Amino acid sequence: MSTETPAPTPAEIRGLVREWRRGHVTAPWGEVLYQAYLALLTVLIYGSGLVSAVVNAGQAVEGCTTGACVGTRAAGPVLLVLIWLALGAAALRLLGPLMASPATSALVLSTPVDRGRWLGRQYATVLTLGALAAAVPALLAAVTAGWPLLTGGALALAAALLAPATYAAGTVAQARPGSAWRMVGPVTALVALAAVAAAAAGVTAQLTPPADARWWLVPAVLAPVTAGAAVLARRRLGDLHRRDLTRGHGLANGLSGALAGMDTALAYDVVLQHTSSQRAVVRARRLRGPRGPLALVTADLVRLRRAPLRVLAPAAAVVPAYALAEAGAGALVVPVMVVLGFGAAIPLGAGLRVLSRSSSLARLLGTSSWQLRLGALVVPTVLLMAYGLGCLWALPHPLLAPAIGLGALATLTRWLVAPPPDYASAMVSTPMGAMPVSLFGNAVRGFDIAGLVSIPALFAPDALGATISMAISVVTLGVLVGRR
Repeated sequence: MSTETPAPTPAEIRGLVREWRRGHVTAPWGEVLYQAYLALLTVLIYGSGLVSAVVNAGQAVEGCTTGACVGTRAAGPVLLVLIWLALGAAALRLLGPLMASPATSALVLSTPVDRGRWLGRQYATVLTLGALAAAVPALLAAVTAGWPLLTGGALALAAALLAPATYAAGTVAQARPGSAWRMVGPVTALVALAAVAAAAAGVTAQLTPPADARWWLVPAVLAPVTAGAAVLARRRLGDLHRRDLTRGHGLANGLSGALAGMDTALAYDVVLQHTSSQRAVVRARRLRGPRGPLALVTADLVRLRRAPLRVLAPAAAVVPAYALAEAGAGALVVPVMVVLGFGAAIPLGAGLRVLSRSSSLARLLGTSSWQLRLGALVVPTVLLMAYGLGCLWALPHPLLAPAIGLGALATLTRWLVAPPPDYASAMVSTPMGAMPVSLFGNAVRGFDIAGLVSIPALFAPDALGATISMAISVVTLGVLVGRR
């Protein structure tokens, strides 16, 4: 009579992997101690800089004495927590939140090993790190805004409970894609947007930094909710499919490769390819309308019809302008809104991005490159100019509104049409090896133009400064569009 061999437990498999790795370790102890010393030195240097920045920021906000400014400053830590949770939920929706390498999927998850127990350690680790990543910024923001340590600790604890709850909800949504848990990302984004809109409408004008111990009731209420969501997600780990786990790992590898080259545009291409592969196939449509470069306008309109939410991103990005104006930011609204407009309009430049990186496709269209770029910029230009005009009542001068629209358009164009790094150019020696000089410019690509067009508005927030800013944007667009 034959007996079946029981499947190994996850602990036994991890023990074997640990033994294999330790048996092939080649780094000497001196190298390990040197790396530990560098890590400790880095933490001390950046930690001291962070403490100094928090102290200086706290002294700077003490000069804010108006009612609206004090109220917005008091509500700032809460707004930061909500925005941080919305960004985290978006990242979780994109990456997983749980992932596994193809080797792990093929060699471990395809066997009778308990999948829930195998993923449990990763789940608990990310749950803990998420709580710390939310609590530390919340506490620093509360201290900077002048909150007492009593209520600042309550806010940090509430953030430390909300982050694991969001992560657990994302895990359940990954295991059950058709459930209502998949709405955790849109819900957190809407809550953050509503909070910013409330600050922009002056709802927070009469607020003061809270000092009541009753604020500790908030984390007391959140604790059982977080515990319930964490337990439910832990029970759903065994229901995760291997294809969902490996998909996020492939995206993480692609992003790490693109960001290692400091090419943020390539990282966006990786994300775009990942999100497009998750959708069903689209129905091809014959373009009806003008021919030549104007056919690219029709193609952009077809893309907007398929994804109308891309229009809502610039509309939602207008709200922070009025929140900043309510806080007394003044001319600082201009650079912030230029950067926000650039980020919100990135999905609108898919056509220009393809033409810039696919020169063979541009040649097949049978017209000059500058005409194609102009055709691909029509829809982004219209929407960004409307975005700038939407910020009109939050600006010190009306002419700054079109200056913001043109500045965001110039920033977007610079980011989209920039060529990839030239590895045949001069190299410089770095701790990571030899790197081309042009590689370092990729990290600030787009933001350099945003700073350039914002400087005149910062020094002269009037008609003259706005005119100079628009002139710089127009010249920049002419150079970028006309470049071969």
